[in-house]
Amino acid sequence: MFKSLRAWLGLPGRFYMYGSLGILLFASIVIATQLTDRRGFANGDLHQDVMARWGAPLRQVAPSVRYVESGSVFNTLHPLALSEQQVELDTVMNYRKRGLVYFSGFDFEFRGAYAIENPEPHPIDVVFVFPVQFAAQSMLSNLAFQVNGEREAIPLDETARRLTWTGRLEPAATVHFAISFGGRGLDQFVYLLDPELPVENFALEVSIRGGENFDYPLGAFPASQVDRDEDGLRLRWDFASVKAGFVTGVVLPSEQSFDASLYTMIRRAAIPFLLFMAGVIALALHAGVSIGRWETYFASAIYSFFYVLLPYLAAYMNFYAAYGLAVISVGSLVVDFLRRLLGSRFIPALAGLWLALLVLPTTAILCAPHTGLIYTLEILAGLCVASLLMVRPEVRRVLESLDPRPKEVPHAS
Repeated sequence: MFKSLRAWLGLPGRFYMYGSLGILLFASIVIATQLTDRRGFANGDLHQDVMARWGAPLRQVAPSVRYVESGSVFNTLHPLALSEQQVELDTVMNYRKRGLVYFSGFDFEFRGAYAIENPEPHPIDVVFVFPVQFAAQSMLSNLAFQVNGEREAIPLDETARRLTWTGRLEPAATVHFAISFGGRGLDQFVYLLDPELPVENFALEVSIRGGENFDYPLGAFPASQVDRDEDGLRLRWDFASVKAGFVTGVVLPSEQSFDASLYTMIRRAAIPFLLFMAGVIALALHAGVSIGRWETYFASAIYSFFYVLLPYLAAYMNFYAAYGLAVISVGSLVVDFLRRLLGSRFIPALAGLWLALLVLPTTAILCAPHTGLIYTLEILAGLCVASLLMVRPEVRRVLESLDPRPKEVPHAS
């Protein structure tokens, strides 16, 4: 039993399959180390670079309000919950491509309407603080501030990164604030409510143009309503009364992440490669040609180079154009090399192996919603071809020649 097992395990070695697989694994590991961290392809910290050039994730903290009784010393400030928050964010996606990665850049317009009401039976002095996220690359612009419908001089403290207003409220009086500004951001928008204060009359609406595959930040409360139309997406959070604040927000839509697709191709490359080499060996046996060690290794290196060439082409040109160029150039090279070893009559068979065992498996990964179906149909087609070939005498002779077990010699009678 063990002799038979060792014989079968040694069969791939007869045709240099272990060394060929080693070549593929070496090429895969080299390029996979560049793709594992999607922010660090081609030895650059892409995410930090894009943030430095384009903008940062937008984190907007809700305004905070503190008050004291009018005429008293500002040494003990009491928190005051906002009586109303109506927030709108309009975004237009502006994707930023660096290397293989499309980052979710967006231009935005922020509008916030807030109200506070004096809960005391006496006048109070109020300080209203609105944090503003300053970043030169975010290009914050058109900052406007209104109090009770009247435009105010902007009391902006750039050092403390906040807009501050102070005033006096009579008993039962209400003051309304309106704040708006524009800019650009990256990846996500998060709106943070005070977790220690109740939330009254809260509404947040985020409109997104230029993408649909949104997500929610970690720990964020999902939208109460999501609408889709020809203009894009509209997400809305609407709460009349909540005991304490929470986190809301959205991860903006992203373009297809080709680095992730490439990493998946590389992870799944071994099986199609081994089947490709097995097909080449079967053609060689059928032709009665012996392929040497170095010829086998060279053919393996050409095949493996596809996974190296494609990422670096895609870093400088459209991914699908790079994919087509890599398929045609590497495929032509490997078919031409093997044609010189096996003969020109095997060109259709070699091209079919390249199509079936590299092009189709990698195309299936790019067609993510249909990957399983494409794999299944390809396996079915392979089984149909195998069932037709297995009954042919020349194929049966090749299979019998591959049996590594020693043949039993019949005893003379």
